Amino acid sequence: MIDIEAKKQAEDALRKSERQLQQLIDAVPALIWSTTPHGTPTYVNKRFKVATGASLEDITAPDGSPSLSVVHPDDRAAAIAAITHSFRTGEPYVMIYRQLRAGGAYHWTETRAEPLRDDAGDIIQWYGVSVDIHDLVTAQEAVKESERSLRQLVETLPAMIDCAAPDGEPIYRSRQLREFLGYNLEELDGNEKGRLEATLDAGVHPDDLDGVKERYAHSLASGEPYARRHRLRRFDGEYRWVETRAGAMRNADGAIVQWNVICLDIDAEVRTQEELRMAQAELAGASQAASLAELSASIAHEVNQPLAAVVANSHACQRWLTADPPNLERARKTVERIIRDANGAAEVVSRIRALFRQSLDKRNSAELGSIIAEVRELMSEEAVRRRIRLDIDVESAIPPVKVDRVQIQQVLSNLIRNGMEAMERAVGDRSIRIRLDRIEDAVRVRISDRGPGVEFPDRVFQPFFTTKESGMGMGLAICRSIVESHGGHLWAEENEPHGASFIFTLPIEANRVT
Repeated sequence: MIDIEAKKQAEDALRKSERQLQQLIDAVPALIWSTTPHGTPTYVNKRFKVATGASLEDITAPDGSPSLSVVHPDDRAAAIAAITHSFRTGEPYVMIYRQLRAGGAYHWTETRAEPLRDDAGDIIQWYGVSVDIHDLVTAQEAVKESERSLRQLVETLPAMIDCAAPDGEPIYRSRQLREFLGYNLEELDGNEKGRLEATLDAGVHPDDLDGVKERYAHSLASGEPYARRHRLRRFDGEYRWVETRAGAMRNADGAIVQWNVICLDIDAEVRTQEELRMAQAELAGASQAASLAELSASIAHEVNQPLAAVVANSHACQRWLTADPPNLERARKTVERIIRDANGAAEVVSRIRALFRQSLDKRNSAELGSIIAEVRELMSEEAVRRRIRLDIDVESAIPPVKVDRVQIQQVLSNLIRNGMEAMERAVGDRSIRIRLDRIEDAVRVRISDRGPGVEFPDRVFQPFFTTKESGMGMGLAICRSIVESHGGHLWAEENEPHGASFIFTLPIEANRVT
């Protein structure tokens, strides 16, 4: 008799351990299986049978190889090729495919298998696990489909779309924007400038560049939306008017995670507005000419009577003085009538001149630099049409002056437009420089052009004197009248080597009417 108590206890412990292991394998939320070194299936866990409805025999081919009958037909060839490769080379097996479920549906499944080796390194068993990832794959496909739809939407919108990082550096551009600019975003990499600065320097019109950069810097620093109209260079070299707007996209904490930018080509709209403005200007000019004709007739009618009386009385006075003897008493009374009629004519002129003066109540303290900037914006379209650059140089710390804003805008517009017209046939440097600085107790504005110059700098301010073929000779006279009514002075100078400068000053102290 041999005592086998210890052996029986060891066998019971082994059986208990095997049961616990089997329970663990069956409880694992995965489909577990194993094969021989050559691929013949040897085991499938309970969850595999329940999930797929297939037994160990169902997945074993007659020749002992894995049949992969639970794999979707469209994925089966790739799965067989992959697992055959692993059995032949010993490399781990990883595959994602659609796997049959007991109800007849197919679920996306990720299957992995690793070989178990002995001490000599030979494979003695393959162990595999299949995990249901259907919900994950479905969610990923939904996200991808949403991204594809969103990208198609962005690519087909009749607008140019740009996305940028929180620091403003572009990270995406739509097809319309890429085609408009004529290059891809990646072509900006590799230089010293960032993508944003390189884009602005290469595309924005030089006259608009400073304003665009300043506005972008403000938005990036403050997080405020960006909105501005400017000219952008197209792939063929033409500058077109665009309207750009940008807004910040923020996370739950309020931090900016991305800037979304939309750019609209409004060149046709701007040109239509310019044509309408020109038509309105021509209509206004015709109206002004008609009004001037009526005013001239009125002036002639009002002044003609006292002047005719002056002439008649002058002849009468001459007769009384040449009489023999001279009738001094009659001559004296005639001279008094001459003086009376001359004063009447002067009063008529004074009343007419008063029509051109505005009330002092409309004058307010204003920054002259801001008025110049406004006029530049108003005339930028005309400058582009005439191919002329407007350069502004404003000295720092310029104090405000008390002015009628509309009248000073009228003066600046007239002087700038005269400079543009003077450079109509100019070649080379086609620019008008507007400089604002301070001289003692006044501010000074100098508007310089590169035209042929002014032949009569002292006479150009006289009413009805003009060097233009279709000019009326009233623009500069009105400008001088406005400046002088503000207590300032307006004059013209020749530039070297060519061109002219029109300069006017306005007092910093309280203005007075002259």
